[in-house]
Amino acid sequence: MKEKLIALIEMKGDLPPLPDILMNLEIKINDPDCDILEVSGIIETEPVLSGRLIKLSNSVLFGGGREKTEDLNDAVMRLGVKMVLDMAYTLKLPGLFKKAKAFDQFHFWTHSLGVAYLTRSLAHMVKVSPKEIEFAYLCGLMHDIGIIVFDYLIPDKYSEFLQQIKSSDLTLAENEAGTFGITHAELGARFMEKWWPVSPGLVEAVRAHHGSPGDDGNTKNIGHLLTTANLLANQNGFGHGIVPEDTAPLEYGILDKLDLDSEELEILIENTKEGLEAAQIILNSN
Repeated sequence: MKEKLIALIEMKGDLPPLPDILMNLEIKINDPDCDILEVSGIIETEPVLSGRLIKLSNSVLFGGGREKTEDLNDAVMRLGVKMVLDMAYTLKLPGLFKKAKAFDQFHFWTHSLGVAYLTRSLAHMVKVSPKEIEFAYLCGLMHDIGIIVFDYLIPDKYSEFLQQIKSSDLTLAENEAGTFGITHAELGARFMEKWWPVSPGLVEAVRAHHGSPGDDGNTKNIGHLLTTANLLANQNGFGHGIVPEDTAPLEYGILDKLDLDSEELEILIENTKEGLEAAQIILNSN
């Protein structure tokens, strides 16, 4: 089955590419001579995206404060072009794939948004490299894309599989490996390598996100932070809801290794929950 799924990724002509607007934003924002007005101009070519992006820019997840902005240029200037790109991905990715047969996509993307925020926050808190911080948010947003790819490639089989494992003591990834010979982490990474021009570091973090957060002793890298963020989301009420939550505990001593204390973590979790509640209305408008 693994070989069949990989072959489908290689051959399937209708797997969705990244939208042109995201590609154009990537090119413009990575240009050293990038101008804020040019970034705004690209976004304004899609009025619906522009309006929703302004609303999302005022949310807690993207640094919104008491002063609300109603102007796209102000939002871009206040948040910076990299964060605006993250918001554009947040708003465009949920609409790329057809409605899932096997699960609720709204819960799926709410979980992904929560993991994205946690990964980015942890990256800033533990001071990983600036290069990793740049794609930390997208690591979280895309970490479970393999679940959607499973549903897209083999919708009936994957739906039946999810029903069968609801009472299993194994994790989703362990069940996938046993049934299909490949996990959603690996399938998602292979899909992105083939179809989406994203950072290789992002792909590798997605591929490894069901590993231990500290197998090699080096916890301060984006792959391990993504794993930790995913565990935190599952343990604090904003999992993807596809199967009973994976209840694997955080690695013993992980907070000490990250130089974080429990109070900092509690504040981060509460901020995430608050931000997700505020963002749900915007996400649900897809």
